[in-house]
Amino acid sequence: MKTIFESKRLLVIENDGWEYVERKNAKEAVAVIAETKDGELILTEQRRKSLNARVIDFPAGLVEHEDPEKAAIRELEEETGYTCDSVKFLVKGPSAPGVTSEIVSIYVARGVRRVGDGGGVGSEQITVHRVPLQELSAWLRQQNALVDLKLAIYARNTIFPKC
Repeated sequence: MKTIFESKRLLVIENDGWEYVERKNAKEAVAVIAETKDGELILTEQRRKSLNARVIDFPAGLVEHEDPEKAAIRELEEETGYTCDSVKFLVKGPSAPGVTSEIVSIYVARGVRRVGDGGGVGSEQITVHRVPLQELSAWLRQQNALVDLKLAIYARNTIFPKC
């Protein structure tokens, strides 16, 4: 395994003839499924420069020198203005195994409540959406944005759990 290229935030690594990207500051990310007491799913929308498009997703972010559960709670609040009493681990897996070593852990938030405006930190410009769970699939189809596949699969399995 050797580093082929290094930038400010990324490494391009070659391992047995395969090249992939790795972040310098974090090897793991989290995504949070958060539902309000009124049955609304809390989602984020932001422009992703790598895609030159807006993306709708669960609140998510990097785990940087902290416990993943704490990162999940922190990202939920930073991005959406909601916090929670606790998170429960759901599943962990690769985000794009052909191109990056990043692993994403998905958590379910419990005791969700609003404590601020959200919108992200620094240069992030995040739009927060609260979508009734029963309307999720139809709402996603009406958006003029890309839908993250984690969310698309969740919507399909929530609305049509036996398919």
